[in-house]
Amino acid sequence: MNDAPAPLHDIAPPVPFFPYPLWMVILGAVILLGLCVLLIWIAKIFFFKKRKMSPPEKALAALSLLRARIKAISPYDFGVEVSDILRHYIHEEHGLRAPTQTSLEFLESIRNNAVFAVEEKAMLGKFLQTVDLIKFAKAEVSLDESASLLEQAKKLVHTRHQN
Repeated sequence: MNDAPAPLHDIAPPVPFFPYPLWMVILGAVILLGLCVLLIWIAKIFFFKKRKMSPPEKALAALSLLRARIKAISPYDFGVEVSDILRHYIHEEHGLRAPTQTSLEFLESIRNNAVFAVEEKAMLGKFLQTVDLIKFAKAEVSLDESASLLEQAKKLVHTRHQN
């Protein structure tokens, strides 16, 4: 008997094996990427729609943001902003030209208009008079008076929104 061990042979390296040609892999990746983009686009359209705000919601949101900045801005800037918010709300909600008219022109245009109740017209008149004093006469107002103007604007939007 031969006790000599069997000779050892080198182990063969692994054989590369990939079942698909390169063009098929690239085409599959492009198709998969296209499907992902399509799914994201569809999800964005149907599930992540940004709801358009109504004019009252937009005005109330702007007034809330202004309330947060009431201490940081000058009375003049506050008067301009609160007036612009209310005027743009009236324009968007009722189609009146409030942003482009003077206070007197606006109040004259709504005098015989049934859109606003008598008490709303009086409140608007008082509001616009105070804002005009701040904007044009550079009247100094306290923080409490500014907060009161903000509340008047909110009240006008709320009463219009509830009707």
